[in-house]
Amino acid sequence: MNITLEKKIVSGFIINLLVVFAIAWIFILRTSKQRDESLDGLLNWIEISLLILSIILLTIVYIIIRTQLRAKNISQNLLLENKQLLQSIIDNTSSPIFIKKINGEYLLINKQFESLFKLSNDEIIGKTDHDFLPATTADTYRNSDIEVVKKLRELKSEETVQQADGLHTYIAVKFPIYDSEKRINAIGGIFTDITDRKRLEESSNAADKFFTLSLDMMIISSMEKFIKVNPAVSIILGYSEEELLSKNFLEFTYPDDIEITKKEVAKLKSGISSIRFENRYICKDRSLKWLVWSVFPDVKTGVLYAVASDITTKKEVEHALTISNTFFNISYDMFVVIKDLKFVKVNPAFNRILGYGQNEIINKNIIEFVHPEDSKIVEESFKKLHSNNSVVNYRVRERMKNGSYKWLEWTGTIDIQTGIINAVARDVSELIENEESLKISNMFFNMAFNIFTVAKDGHFIKINPAFTKTLGYTQEDMYGLKLMDLIHPEDTQKARDIRGQYHKGEAVINFRNRFLCKDGSYKWLEWNSNMDVENNTYYSVGRDVTELVQLESEQQEAITTLYENEEKLRLIVDNISEGIIVADTGKKIIMANDMANSIFGINEDDEISADLSNHFELYFPDERTVFPSQNLPLERALNGEVTEDIEVVLWSPAAKEKRRVLISGRPLVDQNNKVAAAVVTIKDISKYKQMEQELKESETKYRKLIGFRKGDNEVKP
Repeated sequence: MNITLEKKIVSGFIINLLVVFAIAWIFILRTSKQRDESLDGLLNWIEISLLILSIILLTIVYIIIRTQLRAKNISQNLLLENKQLLQSIIDNTSSPIFIKKINGEYLLINKQFESLFKLSNDEIIGKTDHDFLPATTADTYRNSDIEVVKKLRELKSEETVQQADGLHTYIAVKFPIYDSEKRINAIGGIFTDITDRKRLEESSNAADKFFTLSLDMMIISSMEKFIKVNPAVSIILGYSEEELLSKNFLEFTYPDDIEITKKEVAKLKSGISSIRFENRYICKDRSLKWLVWSVFPDVKTGVLYAVASDITTKKEVEHALTISNTFFNISYDMFVVIKDLKFVKVNPAFNRILGYGQNEIINKNIIEFVHPEDSKIVEESFKKLHSNNSVVNYRVRERMKNGSYKWLEWTGTIDIQTGIINAVARDVSELIENEESLKISNMFFNMAFNIFTVAKDGHFIKINPAFTKTLGYTQEDMYGLKLMDLIHPEDTQKARDIRGQYHKGEAVINFRNRFLCKDGSYKWLEWNSNMDVENNTYYSVGRDVTELVQLESEQQEAITTLYENEEKLRLIVDNISEGIIVADTGKKIIMANDMANSIFGINEDDEISADLSNHFELYFPDERTVFPSQNLPLERALNGEVTEDIEVVLWSPAAKEKRRVLISGRPLVDQNNKVAAAVVTIKDISKYKQMEQELKESETKYRKLIGFRKGDNEVKP
């Protein structure tokens, strides 16, 4: 039993006081007249004894007081030294640390805490959060302090602090500190900076979003197979992600391009990047896509990082241009390019029909070859082209090399920005000279399967039989109808816009609108049209595309539905962060995602064994007891059992690496409700377990340093 200094002193004084009272009582007996004188000797001895006892007691009390005071001074000095030692230790830690009273006043802080809030020790000690922090922040901190006092246990929270280099995120751990009476007398706290981890997570998420949302094809692959593809690959090629990952990428390559692709892969194996390599891929619908690749190899890992763009449209344009140039050269019609009234380019047909050589035409003024009587027609037509960007049609007589003339009918258009005129001419000499030719022309007008119309001032003035057959109107019906009366109300604005293009001198081709039939129904018609602005006359060729429009609409609807379904699947797959393995009933791996390959340390899915014991030593979470492979989720899933989050420790002898994972398994059944395959998910929790252990160890360390007590367990310094 420990007796305090105060109790010892009080007890000494009480005993001494009793002794003094006894001496006084003896003195009183001596002065009494009725005393027994025979007792005087005894009283003298008692009195002397009591005096000696009093002196001894006083001496003892003095010695006790002096000893206790000396011990107290030593204890205080030791306490001061321990406090200085503790201050020195926590000042050399990387985490901000503090101790505050229950009322919120700071008792102790380290250098990191001072640096965090840009305040000195003197500016913080004895102060509360409200003295140097914004009110809202201070209220939050104070509420968490109160929560620690109420619940008498540690609390963790995520807090943000504005620092010179930006906003930092901390994991704050607050815990109660007890006195010798096991009463809470202070609150301790440790801040752990997780800003870098947060930024890394955000950066990783941004990269994943960029990868997912990119319109270009973004691919990670080995030298033979795709490892990871973004949704654009599936959208452009039409295959599912599973289909793309399950085959050698050469299987998607157009056969004629396989050899050049192999040569490009050989370059990549040597570490040479591939820039703007082109080849063709076979889409799921058997169509071909031209792709241009930029590929960057990682020689150490054998991984390729590739970006590809669909250049099919560009290639088609180039092809069309090639075809156009081919037709330019082989056409029976005469094609010419004119600038500043000079021939820039003419096709062979022009030379052949008029008899000139190429050098006799190029850079010569076109008026030189026109009959003098017709030169004004050419000049006026070219003025129209330059004034309103219209299409002009005219007939003139062109001089041949032999001096004779031919009637040529010209159609010309102009690029206003460059001033270049593209014109086509045909020999109409016979048509003009022979009326039969006109009859033939009229015959073709009437016999054509396509609709031919001539309209002036908003009324049809001529229609061919195909118009009547398609819409039901006769030529007589047309006299009383306006053009706009036959156009569907929803298409009238488009018709007005097109009319505006006509008045600007522009030709309009391949536009569609709905026309009212005589029976009240509507049909979709596709038109090529031109206008003689001077005469306000429209010349149009049309065809019935009602069935085509309906088919396109149905196809678009189907494509939209398919795309929506693919998007839903894509979003699900893209948000799976666990390792995924699919095995058939023969335990053959038919698919594994990137995370699974990473866990196994294998690039190719088919190298993964369904039996984990072929890759790892298996243990229960205690890391000592061997986990039986027959109890793994894959085995149980193939037997039709669903398993959830079984924790297993995987030890890789090859990599000398340990992983803690949660493994789940589910069977996949066919239409006959028989197990056809099994899906196994593997979630790597090693990092979280390690961080949890490190945090616990760190907290235990600091709690020991500052005398932290938790529950009934006391950690003494």
